[in-house]
Amino acid sequence: MAMMPPRPLRTASEEIPSLVLRAALALMTEEGPEGLTVRALARRAGVAPMSIYNHFGGKDGVLDAIMVDGFALLATWADVTVDDARTTLVAGSMAYRDFALAHRSHYTVMFLHQFVGYVPAAETMYVAAKGFEILTGQVRRCTDVGVFPGRSYVDVAQQLWAAVHGYVALEILGINFASDRDRVFRDFVEAVITGLDAPLDDAT
Repeated sequence: MAMMPPRPLRTASEEIPSLVLRAALALMTEEGPEGLTVRALARRAGVAPMSIYNHFGGKDGVLDAIMVDGFALLATWADVTVDDARTTLVAGSMAYRDFALAHRSHYTVMFLHQFVGYVPAAETMYVAAKGFEILTGQVRRCTDVGVFPGRSYVDVAQQLWAAVHGYVALEILGINFASDRDRVFRDFVEAVITGLDAPLDDAT
């Protein structure tokens, strides 16, 4: 009697979310945002496409998972504190760049690529807002000791974030011609902070 081939082992249900998340990040790294489809995810993760719908509700749920995971990682990288408030702000900006370069797929989903039809869930937006609070907290500590006189700490946080993000985005895209990337980025952050620390013109 011929032996029946063994049935393929099924992936345990509790393992599927982490498998899909790893597969999504790998696809982003290798193929870019356009390679992130449910079919490609299922094939890469070794699960049935229906499993992705069951666990995530579809591609949007996977993007939410990447966003939440990314902001959790960013919080651990950027939430630094040293004795001096201004030095803490510089260190936080440096850590932001380090996170972006080490987790480019996360960063792309979080800040760089607009996926057609994707609207982050309310819970995802809440996690993102909590991430911004780390920066505003670092800036507020500076304003408490007289840095950025006459400026709203939220306004300064927005301006600093925009500057740092723009620099980092160019670097991720391969547009960086600095002679010493770490030093030049630190010089850039210091220059932005110094500019924002200048007294405001009373006439404005």
